[in-house]
Amino acid sequence: MVSSIRRRSMWMAAAMLLAASAAWLLTPRLEARQPRRALAEIVPTQFGEWTELRDGTAPVDPTNALPGERTMKSPYDDVLMRAYSNGKGQTIMLALAYGEHQRQEIKIHRPELCYVAQGFGVIDQTPTQFPAARIGERPIAGVRMLVGGPRRIEAVSYWIRIGDVYSDDAWQTRAYIFEQGLRGRVVDGLLMRVSQVLTDERGASADRYELQERFAIDLVHAVPPDERYLLTGGGTT
Repeated sequence: MVSSIRRRSMWMAAAMLLAASAAWLLTPRLEARQPRRALAEIVPTQFGEWTELRDGTAPVDPTNALPGERTMKSPYDDVLMRAYSNGKGQTIMLALAYGEHQRQEIKIHRPELCYVAQGFGVIDQTPTQFPAARIGERPIAGVRMLVGGPRRIEAVSYWIRIGDVYSDDAWQTRAYIFEQGLRGRVVDGLLMRVSQVLTDERGASADRYELQERFAIDLVHAVPPDERYLLTGGGTT
């Protein structure tokens, strides 16, 4: 009898040890990175033909989401909003939003939600690629979007990086975050969004989107190489 009790105790102890070990292994952990500077320090105020514009022009705030989400912890650790102009009188607004810990319930907000939360409606939305800003042979997958509100109409180009993938589907993003969590990783994420104010919907031409995408690509290459992963991924998070 005593021997039977002792055996059961040993099996219970072994099971508890196994459960504790599994819980430790499955607990997501951030893998070490070099310390990161603020986005405002990493992103230059002047590059190529573009110079920061300081006349009060401001992009739509990327931190606003649907009302039901505003009570949740913010998914962002750093946000940068600027406007740039070139010598041709063209202005592009830039919004970058970075979050170190992307989880199922706390992750980068898609621009569609942020615009809708601020009174805009999505008029058109089309998948696109940024072929010159890539990880290896993989072009960056993004979106072209036209939005309209009571104050203005905007042509928007953006991509969302979650870990080392580009998020173009909310459910696929959740699945990726879950998969990485099982591997013991908490991934980071970044929204890269550029936009222009239009006088009417007819201004949303292919040339305008191509200008935005060239701006985004030029910006990626203007960021120091050892910190470029923040925009394009390709490193270990």
